[in-house]
Amino acid sequence: MFGVNVSPFLFSATIKHHIEKYREQYPTATEMLDTCLYVDDIISGVDDISNALKISKDAEKNASIMKNASMKLRKWNSNDQTLMKTWEYEGLEALPRHSENNSRVQSSKVLGIPWNVIHDYFTIDVKGLLELDTSKPVTKRIVLQSAGKIYDPVGFLSPYTIKLKCILQELWLRKLAWDDELPPDIYATGLQWWSELPLSSELDSTNDPRFQCRRFK
Repeated sequence: MFGVNVSPFLFSATIKHHIEKYREQYPTATEMLDTCLYVDDIISGVDDISNALKISKDAEKNASIMKNASMKLRKWNSNDQTLMKTWEYEGLEALPRHSENNSRVQSSKVLGIPWNVIHDYFTIDVKGLLELDTSKPVTKRIVLQSAGKIYDPVGFLSPYTIKLKCILQELWLRKLAWDDELPPDIYATGLQWWSELPLSSELDSTNDPRFQCRRFK
């Protein structure tokens, strides 16, 4: 069924059908499978190792929720090495065990965003935006291209990137063509935005309970 237009719906419907069989018996595991599945990846987290182990075992081994749907949960990953070792001991297929001294396996990806599993932070690459050539006219087309270069599906940088979107909105209101040079006032605002770009590497959200990232680069 891969490649058919209805494949994503059938995949989701199949999982939800099997989840309903176990919802009363394994409420936490089924809730995770129902709400934290993105395409074919499950992205979730809990407050302690014991809960993480229980949920993962209920989903994969004890209740065999996914096995009964002829699916297997693989590549378990965590920033906690104790949990990683426990998964291996319990027979769950975890990613290669990461080590403080082994930089080759310390990086993973969450929704396409690099995640350092050793030090537990996400990395957002903004290097491409630093290549603005101010010797050439800056146009609406360049502003839109710059906005498209930032891959931030979770919205970590939204307080910063919203400025660029506001500039684009103003350009549309003034009915500028794609290759018209920016008016002086908007150009000054845009130039300030680009000048502040290197400061994104200093953002720190360790005190924000919504995130488990320490730094963006």
